[in-house]
Amino acid sequence: MGKPVIYYRRYHGYDYSRGAALFVTIATEPRRALFGRVENAAVIHSELGCAVLEAMRAIPRLNPGISLFEHVLMPDHLHMNLRIEPGLAEPLQVFGAAMRRFKTFTTTLARKALGLPKLWQQGCHDRICTSRRFIDSTARYIRYNPLKHELMFNQPEFMRIREPLDSPRLDADAFWKGMGNVSLLAPETKLLALRVSQKVRAQDIPHVVARMGDAVKAGFVVLSGFISPGEVAVRDMLLANLDARFVHILPSCMEVRHRPDSRYLEPLMQGRFLEIAEGNDEQEFGRNACLALNDLIAAMALAGEGGALYWKREGPVFTQGRACESGQGYLELRAPSRVTAPSRVPGVIKDEKHM
Repeated sequence: MGKPVIYYRRYHGYDYSRGAALFVTIATEPRRALFGRVENAAVIHSELGCAVLEAMRAIPRLNPGISLFEHVLMPDHLHMNLRIEPGLAEPLQVFGAAMRRFKTFTTTLARKALGLPKLWQQGCHDRICTSRRFIDSTARYIRYNPLKHELMFNQPEFMRIREPLDSPRLDADAFWKGMGNVSLLAPETKLLALRVSQKVRAQDIPHVVARMGDAVKAGFVVLSGFISPGEVAVRDMLLANLDARFVHILPSCMEVRHRPDSRYLEPLMQGRFLEIAEGNDEQEFGRNACLALNDLIAAMALAGEGGALYWKREGPVFTQGRACESGQGYLELRAPSRVTAPSRVPGVIKDEKHM
């Protein structure tokens, strides 16, 4: 009879001998900032921090079958993406031994350097990444962790929740919260509400992104929930474009301890991003709530300068706001051709100087 497989706190029912990607967090006891400090969104490591970082990077060399990818050593904790290679006879035992070896060695360093009897909290927190999307999300979280620390502790004004928000674009009878550049909701801001149908073909999404890129050049601020695949593709373009300004409306309330997704931290600090939410109660998000959210987004854009763009499977429908109706400029959008190259898509933004 073979040994029973013990999964401890891990993913029950998963065969780790197939290989696994793990997101690992270990914190100091009791969250003492022993490894350095954060300045200008970068970690300046102490002498002990440099030694611990070196020990982290030595984990693969000292533990065959374990690979290290994205990692960061913060002043009082660490994050790392590890991979357990497939084919190990006892993968969890290999992983556990690697963590014990790392913690024992670094605790010895701390004892010699600072006289500390204990360096780390008990155990480690590890989660299996069950998809490529999960892996990318944890990698992004690790990469932006120093910036998140900078905004939370060194420059907290950037992550302060402003409540209630006051803007003629918002329903005066509703309670709104926001985080970021609230001037993006000013009446004179040219908001462009974006809604992209789930039915839009994948090969047509580059056309949507190209048209929204033109809108950014024309000075529009994009407002969306960024939910559908087409909206997500536009969001990624906006993140990469340093000239783009955009507003993300949450599908539910903004909690007291709300923290924006890591991908939004840079545009938040750059002053080109705002995240808003209505109410204080958590809302169940389904199809009806999604439709109501899209109607709300369009109404906000049409309440001042700008317009609303609804891109259907058949093509785009643009509703003109006051700026367009007053002759200050307009957005011409026609259905995309069947050619996928964005350079051959008909429809351009005209009179960019005044839009």
